[in-house]
Amino acid sequence: MAVTAADLLAYVNGSAADNDFAEECLDEATELVDLYVGTVVVPESIYDRAVKEVGSELFHRRQAPNGVAQFATPDAAPIRIARDPMVGAYPILNRVPGLGVGIA
Repeated sequence: MAVTAADLLAYVNGSAADNDFAEECLDEATELVDLYVGTVVVPESIYDRAVKEVGSELFHRRQAPNGVAQFATPDAAPIRIARDPMVGAYPILNRVPGLGVGIA
Protein backbone atom coordinates (compact mmCIF):
# COMPACT_ATOMS: atom_id res chain seq x y z
CA MET A 1 0.00 0.00 0.00
CA ALA A 2 1.55 3.29 -1.06
CA VAL A 3 0.79 6.36 1.04
CA THR A 4 -1.72 8.72 -0.58
CA ALA A 5 -2.46 12.39 0.03
CA ALA A 6 -5.67 11.28 1.76
CA ASP A 7 -3.62 9.06 4.11
CA LEU A 8 -1.34 11.97 4.94
CA LEU A 9 -4.27 14.34 5.49
CA ALA A 10 -5.87 11.85 7.88
CA TYR A 11 -2.54 11.44 9.71
CA VAL A 12 -2.09 15.19 10.21
CA ASN A 13 -5.80 15.84 10.79
CA GLY A 14 -5.97 18.05 7.70
CA SER A 15 -8.96 18.94 5.57
CA ALA A 16 -9.83 18.47 1.90
CA ALA A 17 -8.83 22.11 1.34
CA ASP A 18 -5.24 21.07 2.16
CA ASN A 19 -5.15 18.32 -0.48
CA ASP A 20 -2.85 20.10 -2.96
CA PHE A 21 -0.38 21.00 -0.22
CA ALA A 22 -0.53 17.43 1.12
CA GLU A 23 0.32 16.14 -2.38
CA GLU A 24 3.39 18.40 -2.47
CA CYS A 25 4.48 17.27 1.00
CA LEU A 26 3.95 13.63 0.06
CA ASP A 27 6.04 13.98 -3.11
CA GLU A 28 8.87 15.64 -1.17
CA ALA A 29 8.65 13.10 1.64
CA THR A 30 8.83 10.19 -0.81
CA GLU A 31 11.89 11.70 -2.50
CA LEU A 32 13.65 12.29 0.84
CA VAL A 33 13.00 8.75 2.05
CA ASP A 34 14.08 7.32 -1.32
CA LEU A 35 17.34 9.28 -1.17
CA TYR A 36 18.01 7.99 2.34
CA VAL A 37 17.30 4.32 1.68
CA GLY A 38 18.99 4.22 -1.73
CA THR A 39 19.04 0.65 -3.00
CA VAL A 40 18.31 -0.97 0.37
CA VAL A 41 15.10 -3.02 0.30
CA VAL A 42 12.77 -1.68 3.00
CA PRO A 43 9.59 -3.54 4.02
CA GLU A 44 6.58 -1.71 2.63
CA SER A 45 4.93 -1.02 5.99
CA ILE A 46 8.13 0.53 7.37
CA TYR A 47 8.68 2.57 4.21
CA ASP A 48 5.09 3.87 4.28
CA ARG A 49 5.37 4.83 7.94
CA ALA A 50 8.62 6.73 7.26
CA VAL A 51 6.99 8.60 4.36
CA LYS A 52 4.05 9.55 6.61
CA GLU A 53 6.37 10.81 9.34
CA VAL A 54 8.38 12.94 6.91
CA GLY A 55 5.23 14.16 5.17
CA SER A 56 3.81 15.16 8.52
CA GLU A 57 6.93 17.17 9.40
CA LEU A 58 6.76 18.97 6.05
CA PHE A 59 3.01 19.59 6.35
CA HIS A 60 3.25 21.13 9.82
CA ARG A 61 6.06 23.50 8.84
CA ARG A 62 3.49 25.70 7.14
CA GLN A 63 1.98 26.40 10.56
CA ALA A 64 5.35 27.06 12.21
CA PRO A 65 6.64 30.52 11.29
CA ASN A 66 10.37 30.78 11.94
CA GLY A 67 10.42 27.13 13.01
CA VAL A 68 8.25 27.63 16.09
CA ALA A 69 4.84 26.00 16.46
CA GLN A 70 2.16 26.99 18.93
CA PHE A 71 -0.15 24.13 19.92
CA ALA A 72 -3.28 24.28 22.03
CA THR A 73 -1.68 23.17 25.27
CA PRO A 74 -2.63 24.33 28.78
CA ASP A 75 0.63 26.28 29.17
CA ALA A 76 0.66 27.49 25.51
CA ALA A 77 4.40 26.93 25.37
CA PRO A 78 5.93 27.26 21.90
CA ILE A 79 7.65 24.19 20.46
CA ARG A 80 10.58 24.36 18.05
CA ILE A 81 10.08 22.29 14.90
CA ALA A 82 12.97 20.04 13.82
CA ARG A 83 15.08 21.51 11.03
CA ASP A 84 15.51 18.10 9.40
CA PRO A 85 12.16 16.74 8.20
CA MET A 86 13.64 13.23 8.30
CA VAL A 87 14.06 13.35 12.10
CA GLY A 88 10.97 11.18 12.67
CA ALA A 89 11.95 8.67 10.01
CA TYR A 90 15.53 7.93 11.08
CA PRO A 91 14.63 5.77 14.10
CA ILE A 92 12.16 3.81 11.98
CA LEU A 93 14.45 3.28 9.00
CA ASN A 94 17.65 2.71 10.95
CA ARG A 95 16.34 -0.63 12.18
CA VAL A 96 16.33 -1.96 8.62
CA PRO A 97 19.49 -4.00 7.90
CA GLY A 98 21.79 -1.97 5.68
CA LEU A 99 20.65 1.41 7.02
CA GLY A 100 21.71 3.34 10.08
CA VAL A 101 24.75 2.86 12.23
CA GLY A 102 26.57 -0.41 11.86
CA ILE A 103 28.86 -1.99 14.41
CA ALA A 104 32.25 -3.07 13.14
